[in-house]
Amino acid sequence: MDDSSLLVQENSAEDVARAAEECRNAFARWRGYSIRERVEIVSRIWKEIRAKGAEFAQIIHEETGKPALEVETMEMPALETVVSYFTSNARRILDDAPARRPWFLSHKRAYVRHHPRGVIGIIAPWNMPLLIPWGDAVPALLAGNAVLLKPSERASRAARRLARLVDATGLLPKGLFTVVTGGIPTGEAVVSAADMVVFTGSLENGRRVAEACARTLKPVVLELGGKQSMIVLKDAPLKRAVKAAIWSGFSNCGQVCTGVGRIFVEEDAYEEFSSGLVAELKELQNKAWADFGRLAIPAYARVIREILEEAAASGARIEGGEISDEESGLVRPAIVFEAKAGLRAVEEEVFGPVIALVRVKSGEEAAALVNRGRFGLAASVWSRDVKKAEKLGAALEAGMVGVNETAIHYAVPSLPFSGIKSSGFGRRHSDEGLRQFCWPQSVLVHEWPKDAADVWYFPSAPWKTRLLSLIGRGLRPR
Repeated sequence: MDDSSLLVQENSAEDVARAAEECRNAFARWRGYSIRERVEIVSRIWKEIRAKGAEFAQIIHEETGKPALEVETMEMPALETVVSYFTSNARRILDDAPARRPWFLSHKRAYVRHHPRGVIGIIAPWNMPLLIPWGDAVPALLAGNAVLLKPSERASRAARRLARLVDATGLLPKGLFTVVTGGIPTGEAVVSAADMVVFTGSLENGRRVAEACARTLKPVVLELGGKQSMIVLKDAPLKRAVKAAIWSGFSNCGQVCTGVGRIFVEEDAYEEFSSGLVAELKELQNKAWADFGRLAIPAYARVIREILEEAAASGARIEGGEISDEESGLVRPAIVFEAKAGLRAVEEEVFGPVIALVRVKSGEEAAALVNRGRFGLAASVWSRDVKKAEKLGAALEAGMVGVNETAIHYAVPSLPFSGIKSSGFGRRHSDEGLRQFCWPQSVLVHEWPKDAADVWYFPSAPWKTRLLSLIGRGLRPR
C-alpha cells in the first residue's frame, strides 16, 4: 500500500524498546558474518535502492518540496560515493590491525581487534531524507551493527520506503535495519535504547541528546549544522566564487548544513563580487521555484522575515527575500548586503535561502570574525594564490575547509565530515568514521618461548632489577 496519505505514526517508548530488542537479536547473528559477507550484502541492497532513485526523488519532492532533479543529481550520487568507499575499504579499515611493540617484546604479537558496538540509534533530519539516513546506516552495518533509525517526523516517507525495500530483499537478519517514527518522545526512546547514537539536527536538540548519552557514558556523534563561512579575498576567481556562493547558499532553498550562510569579502573585491551576486540572483529568480524549492517548515518563513527586517533596520540593503506564499513556504532567495557582525543573518544558522555579505579590510579580519562565531562546521577561502588561501584556511576554526571550493566534503568519503564548537563532535566518513562504530580491543599474544617465564615475573632479584633498568634506558619500538 502507498503510505503517502498516512500520518506519521508516533511509536511509543514501548514500541521502540521492542524494536530495539529485535535489532539486538538480529545483531547477535549479523556480527558473526565476515566483513566480506557484509560488504556483499550491503552492496546488493544498494543496487536495489539505486534502481528506485526516481521513486525516492518523487517521494522527497512531495514531502519536502526539494526539487526531484536535485535529489537525483545530488543525494543519489553522493550516496554512491559513500557506499562505494566503505564497501571497497571496509576490510582494510576493520581487519585486525597489527600494533608496534617495544623490541624486548618481540617474542609477543600485538594487534587491535574491532568489535561492533551493538544497536546504533540514528536520528536523521528532514533536509536530506535519504542521503543522511542511509549514508549513516551503511558504515554502521558494515561494522557489524544493527540500526534503529528515527527519521524526522517532517519527512519520514523516504525512510519508511527504504525500510520496506531493505526488508523485501531478505538479505539482512530480520530486524537488523528498523525504522521507528514519531517526534521528540520517540527520539528520546531511541537514545535510551541504543548502544550508540548518531544525531543530526539542531543545536538545542543536540544538547539534549548529548546530556542523555552522558548519563550512561554512551558514545554519540553530533552534527549540529552552522552553515558555511565563505572568505573572498581581493584576488579571488570572482566568477567562480559568485556562482559557487549562489549555488551553495540557495540549493534546497538554503536548507543545507554546509551551504554558504555568510560571506566575508575584502574591500577591493566587494563591489565587483556584489554585482555578480545580483546578476546571478536575478537569473535564478527568473526560473521561478524550479531550482531551489520551498521551505520544508513553512512557519520558518516568519523567522526569515524577522531576520531580514532586523538587517534592513541596521542599514543593510536587501535583494530578494519576498515571501510569496507563507503557508507553502515559498520564499525568494535573499542577499543581505553591507551586513554587520552581530546581526542574526550573520551570527545564526539561517536555515533558509539567505546569504549575508560582510565587508572586511583583510583576510585576517575575516578569519577573526569567522572564529568568533559559535559554529565551526565548514568554511571556504577564495584566492588565486592557493598557498595563501590554504594558510588562511589553516587558521579557521572549522571542521571542513575548502580552497576555491564550496565545502562539498560529503562527496569525498575518505575525508572526515565533522564540525567543532557548537557544530558538534564525532566523525562521519573516513577510516575514523567507520571505526567509530566499533570499540577497539587491544590484544597481546605471547608466542615464544612457550613455557618460559618473563624476566619480570616473581621472584624479584637484584640482577633482574639491573637488567630491566638497562632495558628501560634503551627502549626501541619495532
